[in-house]
Amino acid sequence: MSHTASPLDLHDPSLPGRLHRAFDDLRRQEPVHAIADGRWLLTRYDDVAEFLKDRTRCSTDIHAVRGYDELRPFGAGSDLERVQEGLLINLPDAEHRRVRGAFTRPFTRASVESSLTRFVEGLVDDLFGALPDDGVVDWVAAVARPMPAQVFQFLFALPEAQLEWLLELLHQDTVAIDVLLSPDLVSPADLAVATAAFLDLRREIDRLANERHGGDGEDLLTFLLEQYDAGVLTWDDVLTQAMEALAAGTSTTSTLLTGMVEGFATHPEQWELLRADRSLIRPAVEEALRWVSPALSMGRVATVDFELHGVTIRAGDVIQCGVLPANRDPAVFDDPHAFDITRSSRPRPDGKKGAPGQAGAAHVAFGGGTHTCLGAHVARLEARIVLERLVERYARLELEPGAAVLHPTLLIRTYASMPLRLRST
Repeated sequence: MSHTASPLDLHDPSLPGRLHRAFDDLRRQEPVHAIADGRWLLTRYDDVAEFLKDRTRCSTDIHAVRGYDELRPFGAGSDLERVQEGLLINLPDAEHRRVRGAFTRPFTRASVESSLTRFVEGLVDDLFGALPDDGVVDWVAAVARPMPAQVFQFLFALPEAQLEWLLELLHQDTVAIDVLLSPDLVSPADLAVATAAFLDLRREIDRLANERHGGDGEDLLTFLLEQYDAGVLTWDDVLTQAMEALAAGTSTTSTLLTGMVEGFATHPEQWELLRADRSLIRPAVEEALRWVSPALSMGRVATVDFELHGVTIRAGDVIQCGVLPANRDPAVFDDPHAFDITRSSRPRPDGKKGAPGQAGAAHVAFGGGTHTCLGAHVARLEARIVLERLVERYARLELEPGAAVLHPTLLIRTYASMPLRLRST
């Protein structure tokens, strides 16, 4: 395949504002895009959906990345290396099954619905109690940022006095996440700040784990410690899974809650449709997940040499499965940039079979296969209850000028602020 000038320059500061146009161009011109030597980005839905589940040609084992074991980029034997290598997104298949299997039960749909619904309803009521019937709020500061943080504070029984500090550590860590797309996207200074925050968070989780070990609490950290006592998890597993859950469950859900409201505010006819038919709330959450796609991509590592669309991918290459561009693929989603809460009832434009129980395709916002997001049902529950309360109280949602300010990161897209006018009539 001959490569034309790429529409995707990861170093272009204007890229976040034109990301969808760039992905549209790539999807047509260069569906397997070279980010850097040995690093590829897939942008077509069928490719992304296939490789998220593929265990024949690729893996998530970080040790399979060419040169990783020689370079030891996180520092040989360091705490940072142990945490990075223990993340679910970096584990080989057998280790992933062991660790995820030990931590799955609290995150099943039944468990989430029974253990969290009442708490989340009360939390949303409290947060909405501070909102005006008519007026302007920063939706991020008022709801989207504090809500997922307080949900995971409840799940892990985190000290309330430390919540803001822990959130700041998680944000500092996220600032450097684009290093996973390409190492030269993050400055040494930002990487140093992120590393320090990462290690501070690990030390705090370690302190809390030692404090609770042997106790009879019902929080998730105690649950992990019970798996440690049963010999299923190591101590490093306990710390790493707690950190990964906190990071994944706060920033991405905050993005979902913000982007969902942005979708309705920019598509007012969809808000009217939802107000007229509350049975569309669950489909609306799924459309928000597709339209927002908080994670730009999810990584895999090629384990064999193979060709895709005329491009040779070698064993050890990193494959970024572009979740965001896949969820906007016009071959799969009609008028993909529109926010449409009835989308699942319409067949795929390409004529292929839809997802089980619906005519349309399923989004890939939560990944796929054995690596489907562990906290998916928590995020869905939070979004559903927020939407239920919003539609009960407000007739209109309107973005204010200068709304939707994104942090300058690509891999995990997070909002810094979003001024929103709420109208009850």
